[in-house]
Amino acid sequence: MPIGLAPSARSTFAVHTVDNAALEGAPLLELPFNTGVRIRGYSAINQPNCQVIVEDFMPGDEFDWTFTHDEFQYCISGEMEVEVFLPPLYSEVVRARITPGTVYTYPVGARKHVKVIGEQPFRHLCFCPPSPDYPFPTHASLTGQG
Repeated sequence: MPIGLAPSARSTFAVHTVDNAALEGAPLLELPFNTGVRIRGYSAINQPNCQVIVEDFMPGDEFDWTFTHDEFQYCISGEMEVEVFLPPLYSEVVRARITPGTVYTYPVGARKHVKVIGEQPFRHLCFCPPSPDYPFPTHASLTGQG
């Protein structure tokens, strides 16, 4: 583990094509602090500089989440309504409807309330810099390659 000014672990080049079949075969995971809400996803790339997760939120689900890091997301399919409560006092609230093709960001410390709209999962890419190393299965583990 690097200490002080010693070099930190470096990321390498990585490439991944979203695998819808692998995602649909991923296990449903209980979302902490949100009883009855389950999500599925897999870690597509996990480098020191960023973890990229392909993730589904299930139709009709509503939940809250607080970000411990900055996060960038891109909607692939499905729709959701989101309310984002911004730090430091959470009195500033931003509301948006997220649809396919939308890029959006959450700053560290933001709290969100999500409502998935429609009959299909809300599928999106999460870009989490630096990697929080969320414990999602890897693509290789889902496809028998690892």
